[in-house]
Amino acid sequence: MPAFFGLDIGSSSVKLVQLSGKTVTVSAIAANPVGKVGVDLVPVEQASLIEVVKNMLAANKIKTRRCVVAIPESLVFTRVMLFPVMSSPELATAIRFEAEQVIPYPIDKLELSWVVLYKPKNALSGEKMRVLVVAVPSKTSNAYVNFTDTLGLEVVRVENEIVSLTRSLITARKLPGVSLVADLGFANTKFVIADTTQIYTNYLSSLGGMAFSRIIADTFKLPVNQAEEYKRNYGLDKKQFEGKLFAAVAPVLSGLIGDVKKVLNSYLASYPERKVDRIILTGGGAYLRGLVVEVAEQTGLEVVIGNAFDGLKVAENMTGFGPIYAVAVGLASEED
Repeated sequence: MPAFFGLDIGSSSVKLVQLSGKTVTVSAIAANPVGKVGVDLVPVEQASLIEVVKNMLAANKIKTRRCVVAIPESLVFTRVMLFPVMSSPELATAIRFEAEQVIPYPIDKLELSWVVLYKPKNALSGEKMRVLVVAVPSKTSNAYVNFTDTLGLEVVRVENEIVSLTRSLITARKLPGVSLVADLGFANTKFVIADTTQIYTNYLSSLGGMAFSRIIADTFKLPVNQAEEYKRNYGLDKKQFEGKLFAAVAPVLSGLIGDVKKVLNSYLASYPERKVDRIILTGGGAYLRGLVVEVAEQTGLEVVIGNAFDGLKVAENMTGFGPIYAVAVGLASEED
């Protein structure tokens, strides 16, 4: 029996993945009935979301109660920080001080964790240590603990989504070079630049799949659900509706690609010697027709769809759904 399963609770859907070696034994998805994650839920909303997860566990005959859970990037503060070479006690003090300067949240109400990504062998070289710092508001952490406790689940670890994305799409595949992963979700897009050894930088954009749907709805005076259908059926096809559909979504597309370029430029300013080899689009928004071509043309980089099921044995009817499960697969995988 697998030791644990991955549980990814997003604002639009709940995803569950269980692995046994390289085999996906369970991959399940259900709509999130409240449109929110496990924080600031009123009792009726929490009960509704708990019922969804319970039904998923029962329907998929999940026997283990041990799970790994993701906290959405929108609820945490994640940053790669640079420090002079120092001891662990000194680093702890330095991180706390730096966090107070850059995180707009009371330091005494945060839970700080970090991992050293790179430490120069020669302390006198002038090179800096690179440290991935994650700060989670205690309120958020407690809400997730209470939620899983109510479900009778034992949390093996809690991690932020960019770590899971990196594990499933880069590390597990031993992908050569440096990649920029763009996870296009419902409400936002998560960016992370990483290779198989470490994360270099990350960014959270407020533009997600819903932004495209809403601008279509506003432009053509449509209900949002109908605008969503237009988006899925026609995407970025410039020939549809005499080009009016593409013209409508162009501002959102421009903003999203602007965010891609912002992340790329930020990375290259710090690591000019290591180019980005590719952009990996994942998440539900990666299916948007024409998006791969637009991003490739406007960045000059290779752009691919990141299917988290590549290299895994999965039911034939699920092979094309890997982009949706990128975070959940990373959660269900053993730590690097």
